[in-house]
Amino acid sequence: MVEVLALIPDHLINPLISSISIITGAILGGIFSYIINKKSTGKAIETQSKIEKDKREYQEANKAIKLSENATIIRLDICTTLFQSLRMLKEFDSGNKITIYPVPMNFNYAKAIAALEKKLDLKELSYIYQLYVIIEKLHNDTKVYYYDEKHYTLIKEDYEMFIKKLYGSNFSKALCFDIDNVTYESLYNNEIIKPGYKNVLIKLHEITY
Repeated sequence: MVEVLALIPDHLINPLISSISIITGAILGGIFSYIINKKSTGKAIETQSKIEKDKREYQEANKAIKLSENATIIRLDICTTLFQSLRMLKEFDSGNKITIYPVPMNFNYAKAIAALEKKLDLKELSYIYQLYVIIEKLHNDTKVYYYDEKHYTLIKEDYEMFIKKLYGSNFSKALCFDIDNVTYESLYNNEIIKPGYKNVLIKLHEITY
């Protein structure tokens, strides 16, 4: 290297050294910039991936919550109507005139049922709609009860219709439940309810937990 510099005129040595230093600095700067940019890009990609993962997890968790809410709405309506039907039919059978209470229901049930389309097949969704036809009729009939024999008989038939829809030929056995002590799960997870309704109600239970 010294021999090469000896061949170069003195007035060119300093500019040459400066040029070499500049080039070397530029090369080193480029290398360091590349390394830094690569690490920064990798970190950015990693951060973005984590954000996307967290977002997906949040969306999935939110979907599960919404499904649970919709299933709970449906279970509550069915549970309330079932308990009230069994209790009121026992009262009817006592032979005494009883007070008729309105049957509550959620009027957004169609939306709640539709939201379960990926969890239940069409036949299972149909089972729920069939129950709601009776629930809505009960709601309307009990809401306009006029304390006359006609409406009294009509509402009794509505209650019977709901129980028979679930238990079929085991209607009389369903009336043997101790309504003050039986759990909701025991009312559907048994051998006397129709299999189709049993399976649907079990699935609704699973969605909510």
